Amino acid sequence: MRLIRGALAGVLVAGLLAGCGRGGSVPASPGPSASPGPSASPGPSASPAAVTERTLTLANGTDRPLPTLVVQPASEGRHPVVVFSHGYTRTPDDYLPLLRTWAAAGFIVVAPTFPHSARGQQQLDDQDIVNQPGDNAAVLSAVLALDTAPGDPLSGRIDRDRVAAAGHSLGGMTTVGMFTKHRDARLKAGIVLAGGQWPFGVGYTGAPAPILFVHGRADSVVKFEGATEAYDPLPWPKALLDLPAGDHLRPYLGPGKDFDAVAAATTDFLRWSLLGDEKARARLAADAGQAGKVEDRLSGTGKG
Repeated sequence: MRLIRGALAGVLVAGLLAGCGRGGSVPASPGPSASPGPSASPGPSASPAAVTERTLTLANGTDRPLPTLVVQPASEGRHPVVVFSHGYTRTPDDYLPLLRTWAAAGFIVVAPTFPHSARGQQQLDDQDIVNQPGDNAAVLSAVLALDTAPGDPLSGRIDRDRVAAAGHSLGGMTTVGMFTKHRDARLKAGIVLAGGQWPFGVGYTGAPAPILFVHGRADSVVKFEGATEAYDPLPWPKALLDLPAGDHLRPYLGPGKDFDAVAAATTDFLRWSLLGDEKARARLAADAGQAGKVEDRLSGTGKG
């Protein structure tokens, strides 16, 4: 995608900071084996006791700290994993309503804070996106290892064969990178929210994995054409949620009808792509409601 350089250096910084919602962060735990915090307040479709939250102290090498928010279902059993990448000048905490919705639906969500693209970092640099797919790979490896860590809240809870990547804006581009130049073979599905192919290109590689793109026509930061530049060349099962009134932030941070559509469609996409739930696939068009429409070019391949 030909992302406007001024957008990331100027408009993205000014626009996203001006549109910041919550400014706080989830308190950090001492380390990967820390106990989960109290039950989180839920997203729009979650019950109060449906999820728990904590932050893991992770890193990718000595110079890339990656404090990672984990939002997991309170229910027993094994659950798929979704690695979520935040947008430029955002933090995982900004997306909690959406992440909690996914967790309440039965998915373990892990969301690192990147060292050079998160709000509050001393050195913001959009070019550091080239390192973020590797950061996600390191986080995913560390989290999957907790499945066999005695006493950890994730011990015996992870479905290691059902993993997806998702992200918003710069994080959506990071997600594209995890299916192209930095293909992570563990990924079985992807969700790209207001993102595109910059700077990784559209050389999709590896086993086919269904990907859902979501983009608003009123997005002035990453234009709608940015989504289609990544979506159109994708040869795998795919779908596009088109939001005519959607801007760059509200459909993903909430509240509002666009957010409700995104929460419903992404949750059903995860249910289908990772769990093989055909009823969830059938709901995708209706999930858009009056907020937009879904182009469904998914097929029977690539499911969990």
